[in-house]
Order: sequence, then structure tokens, then C-alpha cells
Amino acid sequence: NRTFGLSMAKRKKASGVWVVCILATVFASQAAADRSADIKDVCTDLVLDYAYYRDRPEPEQLGRLFTKDATLMVMGQAFKGRSEIEKRVRDARDGPVFRHMMSTIRIFVLDADHARGVSYVTVYSAPPGEGPRPLQDPVAVGEYHDQFVRTEHGWQIAQREFVAVYLP
Repeated sequence: NRTFGLSMAKRKKASGVWVVCILATVFASQAAADRSADIKDVCTDLVLDYAYYRDRPEPEQLGRLFTKDATLMVMGQAFKGRSEIEKRVRDARDGPVFRHMMSTIRIFVLDADHARGVSYVTVYSAPPGEGPRPLQDPVAVGEYHDQFVRTEHGWQIAQREFVAVYLP
């Protein structure tokens, strides 16, 4: 019994090869999806860690989230390099108390070593001091536009820009 010029044995062998190819493709696609999900998780953690360490404020911990030559742009000011970013937070320790409320976070994986993200933030501030303070209107509502890169130290923020959407 020959179909399309192939013997039964050759058809079985050919279908076995196709099954292997299909399975390899499925597993490769799943592995790529898993890597993408892992990258998104790590970058989301960077977004949330930024808010946490900025609000504490813990300049050294916050600085570790950034590459050595990173740029942070906030309200028209550019802070270049990890040391400038840390100094900005260190110099603000005696100033207002901030809370960065992060909401929508979207991470877009570009390749195995690069990603970008957009996250929404509502920023509250209050005068320095201890204990609960009267709730005031937000100081700003906007977005962070981030560029992430995989380094020898893991994923870090290479560039972060605050883009205001609403200001008082």
C-alpha cells in the first residue's frame, strides 16, 4: 500500500520527525514565554523597589537599582550616574515625606538583555515629622518611562523619566 510514493515505513518515520519538530517548537516557545515572564517580574520588582527605597529614603539601596551610568529625569532635572541619583535622595532626607503609589505597570521585553516599561504613579507628600499627617492632594500624577538592561549584577534601570500627567 503506497500513498504519494512513500512506503508505510517511510511515512511513519516522516511523521515521527514531524512530531519531534512540532514538540521542539512548542517547548522552545514555552521556554521563551517563561524567560519573558521572568524578565517582566524582575523589572516590575525594580519599579516597586524604586518607590519603596525612594520613600524610606534609602539612597544606597535605591542606587543599586540603577546602572552606574544611568539617567534619572524628574521635572526637567537630569541626574546622571548612580552617585548623582543617590545624592538627590540623600539631600532630600530632611525634606518632605513622600509616598509613591504605583499602579499600572507594563513591561515590554525587547530581547534577552533589554526591556522598557511604563508605570503609573501618584505622589503624595507631607511635611517632615513622625506619625500620621493630614492627607493632602497628590503633588503629582504621572508615568515613569523606564529602560531596563541586564548587567553582570542582574537587571537594572538604565534610564528613568517621570512624565507628569497632572500637577496641582
